Amino acid sequence: MFDSLSEKLEGAFKILKGQGQITEINIAETTKEIRKALLNADVSYKVAKDFTNRVKEKANGTGVINAVSPGQMLTKIVHEELTELMGAEMEGVNLSANPSVILMSG
Repeated sequence: MFDSLSEKLEGAFKILKGQGQITEINIAETTKEIRKALLNADVSYKVAKDFTNRVKEKANGTGVINAVSPGQMLTKIVHEELTELMGAEMEGVNLSANPSVILMSG
């Protein structure tokens, strides 16, 4: 599943390849593809929509640094938002209980 999600995200960023600047049009196209990739990975619609809206807001307010391409800038923004979505802080695992219960979800 992660391979498929990675491939689809890479495809979304290819939209920006060769673009000289970030525009509202290429941001909209890219975030639409990101939303589709998240929905195909069974992310809820509300989470995917909120996520792409936050990415769009950050990207619209970002000027591209000369040394960084629009694709690299949007990749950075998406990475930051994914980190925030998944939990920015590391949490330790408490294995002191007997038996220890660990809930995993995807």
